[in-house]
Amino acid sequence: MRFRLLSDIELKELSEDFTQFLVVQGIDDETWRKINIENKEKALQIVEIFSDTVLLKVYSKVKFMSFTSEKVFSVFKVKKDAIDLILLKSTDPKLVFNSSERLEDLINRSIGKWELYSSSKKLGDKVPDEVHQLTLQGCQIESPGIWDALSAFQKKAVKKASF
Repeated sequence: MRFRLLSDIELKELSEDFTQFLVVQGIDDETWRKINIENKEKALQIVEIFSDTVLLKVYSKVKFMSFTSEKVFSVFKVKKDAIDLILLKSTDPKLVFNSSERLEDLINRSIGKWELYSSSKKLGDKVPDEVHQLTLQGCQIESPGIWDALSAFQKKAVKKASF
């Protein structure tokens, strides 16, 4: 299995898609019910293939992700064969990124209390696998606006470092 097994809730929501998937695989409703009762291992393998197919499609459409903790805010731009990163790291114990304050306001009023980093990772056809790993580590799908704002901010920043 490449990614993970879809949950029962996810499978229920995708029941029509799963039915179509079974038809494409040459498995009608009666055959599926028989496999599901008589050969649980084969039924699980079919669900695993469906899960990987669905998640590959979803992960391939992700364009931006973010991760927020008290001391780190990261935003990722997912490209065809690479992922770019902009990371803000707090250097002041009082500066926390997971507050309700807007990120732009927080960094503008806290000049000198954070460090800014950027990086890019070439992945080729492994981008969906990296998106999956980022999801497992707590990253969320993000809108392009936060990337655009941090990218513009990074271009203006005096102190830059790459890793």
